Amino acid sequence: MSDTQNRSWMAALATGLSLIACYGTLAAIVVLGALGVGIALNETVWAGAIVLFAALAVAALALRWRRHGRGVPVLLGGAGLALIVFAMNVSYSLPAELGGFVLLCLGTWADWRGGRA
Repeated sequence: MSDTQNRSWMAALATGLSLIACYGTLAAIVVLGALGVGIALNETVWAGAIVLFAALAVAALALRWRRHGRGVPVLLGGAGLALIVFAMNVSYSLPAELGGFVLLCLGTWADWRGGRA
């Protein structure tokens, strides 16, 4: 197994971790609230984890760019990261957040498809 094949899962893992950090934590809070357990969550740390994993996904996309030579995955991922950073740090907007995650997922999918070709 070559080094480039070992990196094929990194962008998908980081994207998944970013999604879990965002929506998985939100789901856990809702479930715990429904069970009567209240937790205090530091929103700055939460947003930082989401942005960190999204940035790692874009970095993984950039590393894989050399394998298939297509810039579209990196551009899609970068645009998604920009929207996520905007939504988390500048002014929260659900459409911006969702759009960012959609673009990040599309970039990861395009990387996976491009790496196979």
